[in-house]
Amino acid sequence: MAAPFTSFAIDVVPAPVIPAYAMEVFDKGPMGENLAVKLGYENLDQLLPYHGVRSVVHRSNFAKTGELVARVEADKNLPRVFGVESSLERATAVAALINPNTFDLHCQPRKVGFQKEVDGKKSNILDFLLTLKTGAKTYLYVKNDDALSRQETTFIAQQIKLGLPAGCGFATISEASFHPQVRGNNERIFLAKRFPDPAADDRLAEVLVDIIDVPEFSIEELVVRGVGAKAPKKEMGRIFDAVLRAIADGILKTDKTRLIDYPTRICRVS
Repeated sequence: MAAPFTSFAIDVVPAPVIPAYAMEVFDKGPMGENLAVKLGYENLDQLLPYHGVRSVVHRSNFAKTGELVARVEADKNLPRVFGVESSLERATAVAALINPNTFDLHCQPRKVGFQKEVDGKKSNILDFLLTLKTGAKTYLYVKNDDALSRQETTFIAQQIKLGLPAGCGFATISEASFHPQVRGNNERIFLAKRFPDPAADDRLAEVLVDIIDVPEFSIEELVVRGVGAKAPKKEMGRIFDAVLRAIADGILKTDKTRLIDYPTRICRVS
């Protein structure tokens, strides 16, 4: 079986649900006005269209097709439509979109013609092109473990590699890349990053400075230090999401194979 994609830690989501506290856009608490909704939806009138080789379509009774809206630095952080054709593709896209090393993610970026036909197939449309901030480009071939175990898939992967531009990487991704709990945690992180809240991020940074000598702490401790034990739940939620963004950005770390919640123990990245 082909090895799963491991070039860097990529740890989308069903239809996003706006966090309850984000709806309180006009309320003010310890951190001031909550700008999550305003920042999360700004420039939606400039929503960039899906730009894959083919449109996302319903291909079978088992395929989970869909679209999500996210932002990448390559688009100057304007919102763009991303399409996926399976739950594994969704997990792959979200993992790349929340990774701080990602510069761009292109869905169904190119159709690769084969030099030699494989079991009647003459070409393949790749799933993603991932571009890192270093400039490195990697084409991603997303298949489940069962498909990757077939000899036909190995031959297809060989033909794909022969048809790729010089200097581009190629990697396969399967379920082995995603612990089930990691998927759920990534979905929550994706929502937290989709609705930025600079005031909450700044407050979290202040809290971390105050406890610089503490090696490990719970998320609940950070939240209480940030807004107080009697703060409204929406204010606590803002700090909680700030913690999720800090985990995604490599500022804090925790065991992502366990549910991330208020009792979760976390520490700084050394």
